[in-house]
Amino acid sequence: MTSPAGHLIIIGQMNAPAEMTNQGNMAPEDFEIAMKLCAADPEFKKLWDEHHELKERARELGDKVFLTPEEELEVKKIKRLKLWGKDKIAEKIRDYKVAVPPPA
Repeated sequence: MTSPAGHLIIIGQMNAPAEMTNQGNMAPEDFEIAMKLCAADPEFKKLWDEHHELKERARELGDKVFLTPEEELEVKKIKRLKLWGKDKIAEKIRDYKVAVPPPA
């Protein structure tokens, strides 16, 4: 269910825009760290947002029955950019885990 503003409504959890919900295969603890980094680190937030914009565009292109040659090239570019962004996001989460170890 979404609100009039386009936010995903999740009963029992904080309301958040759809791109701020764990819709992928990210471990819950990593997702929690990602949300902390989004709030505290503008560079991380930009990476996160760009990754989800690319994911949405890839989904749009994937829904098409036929792709033009230009769209096929765009899909390849999106895949490369998504992978690069995913690696950078994972790196920042790893760095956070080293800098802020979990409580004992």
